[in-house]
Amino acid sequence: MSTHVKSELSLLSEGFLSLLLTACFGIYLYKSYTPFPWLSFIGLPIGLAILVACWGQKKNQWTFFIIGLLFNMVVWSIVFNWSSFF
Repeated sequence: MSTHVKSELSLLSEGFLSLLLTACFGIYLYKSYTPFPWLSFIGLPIGLAILVACWGQKKNQWTFFIIGLLFNMVVWSIVFNWSSFF
């Protein structure tokens, strides 16, 4: 396997992992609590992104995972709070 294919698979798996983590945590909060706790939902991806950024400080890796966490946090918080907007 060439290094180009390995790097693309790594980026793809980072994107899917960020989507999976935020979606599963959002569904758990949505099913467990009657008013959706959006502050808890926003806090976990931001905290995890800060931890991963500090942990991988030597190299510029995990950037796609961090950006995916923050992007999915915004998207899923809008999706789960859609009824409170209207």
